[in-house]
Amino acid sequence: MKKGRRPASRTVYCPKLCDLLFPMEQRPKVQSYLSQVRARLDLEPRHVERLLEDHVKAVFRLTQRGMGLEEALRVLDPSRLGDFYRDERRDWYPLDTAAKLYPMSMSPRRMAIFRLSAYLRAPVEPELMQMALTYVMRRFPYFATSVKAGVFWHYVDGVKRHFAVSAEHGLPCSVMPFGRGTSPALRVSYFENRVSVEFFHALTDGTGGCVFLMTLVRTYLRLMGHEVPDGPEGLPLDEPSAPCETADGFTLAADAPGARGFADRPALQMRGIPGYEQPCRVLHFNLPTQALSAQAREKGVTVTTLMLGYLFLAARAACPQRPSRRQIQIQLPVNMRRFYPVGTLRNFSLYASVRLAPADITGLDGILPAVARQVEEGVRKEALDATLRLSRRLVRSLRLVPLFIKRPIAYFIFGMLGDGVFTTTLSNLGLLRASKEMESLVEKIDFVLGPPSRSRACCAMASFGGTTVLTVTKSTQHSAFEDALYNLLCDGGLRPRVEGTRGGGGT
Repeated sequence: MKKGRRPASRTVYCPKLCDLLFPMEQRPKVQSYLSQVRARLDLEPRHVERLLEDHVKAVFRLTQRGMGLEEALRVLDPSRLGDFYRDERRDWYPLDTAAKLYPMSMSPRRMAIFRLSAYLRAPVEPELMQMALTYVMRRFPYFATSVKAGVFWHYVDGVKRHFAVSAEHGLPCSVMPFGRGTSPALRVSYFENRVSVEFFHALTDGTGGCVFLMTLVRTYLRLMGHEVPDGPEGLPLDEPSAPCETADGFTLAADAPGARGFADRPALQMRGIPGYEQPCRVLHFNLPTQALSAQAREKGVTVTTLMLGYLFLAARAACPQRPSRRQIQIQLPVNMRRFYPVGTLRNFSLYASVRLAPADITGLDGILPAVARQVEEGVRKEALDATLRLSRRLVRSLRLVPLFIKRPIAYFIFGMLGDGVFTTTLSNLGLLRASKEMESLVEKIDFVLGPPSRSRACCAMASFGGTTVLTVTKSTQHSAFEDALYNLLCDGGLRPRVEGTRGGGGT
């Protein structure tokens, strides 16, 4: 060593945290491990620090669960990060046809967001859920993105950052930070045994969101030491992202004469003054899937049609009782993957409309034939393809209009028309399947739509593990709709268990 030169000091990572959590004899191994983690990170310093702290906390949590240090370091091997947090992100994605309106129709108090939640049979351990998210983001680069504004359209841009799991607070489906450089288009939170992912609808739809949530939960359960095989519920972590996952499904329908869709007459709206804080209420009606399916079979309809019947009756009770020429109209999203078997994780849903005059809504058995007929007609491929073609033509006609001109027009149309042509919405994800090992560890799944802009309530439904959860998101404190719905379901022999909020707050 040359005279006067001091020996190079070795970098110590997260020194205070390591000193707090690990005894002296274990710290060298932990530091060696963190050096390997650090070699796989090329992010802003604050994001590097958070990822390193995540690894320290997760290693400590595994040792607290009775695992030896060597085994914990093996389970959380730095190679699981791959090069995702080190390589430069150059990927970006144009928004799909359905998603182009969502960013333009935003305001500081309105944003198209939905939430998917899995209820585990044990409390969430946040340190391991955080590591599960860190690993899953590598498998889903399309979700590791931020929505940004271009000259003519918004687009989805890949970002390099730390993606956080946080304790749940505030209102569900609240507005996300938008346009702040690397602000993510999703949000992951936990509360007791529930893990929730909220998605900006410009990024994906309920089907794509389910794939992400179930992959996240499966990865977490494996970190917890459970033997959970790959199943139909998610994607394998060790496979690279496939091009079909980011395909724009709206380009698949052939051009043909005939295009129809979006325009419709304003619908009859339920009573109640919209609250300043949104959503005002989120209520979960927990129903036995077997009993619900049996009742639908008995009446010769699908579960979706049966639930639409109950919603029509509840909406009729909640609407003004004076005579009106307007109809009660329910929006029914349809998963287009049933017609085009593409594995896209992006939006690929269109909408059918079911409508009845208030005077015609007399009883469940009396309206089900008309509801079933409209559902059958509305979800036909030919009818939906016509709407799909119209959406493509609208996008093409606006492609050269600068975004600063399109944005106020889209905001006005969405606010003045938007869900104003519907009394409510029913979005049914259907029966979600998973491996039997995963079903034994997850109690149920629920699906929450963000608050509507003009209608007073919107509904979403998901079935898993023997429980169907019908979730009602309210924009008003007026309780006529949910009170009527509860009584109708009880009278029908289903007797739901209701959870959620009564007067604001989270769920």
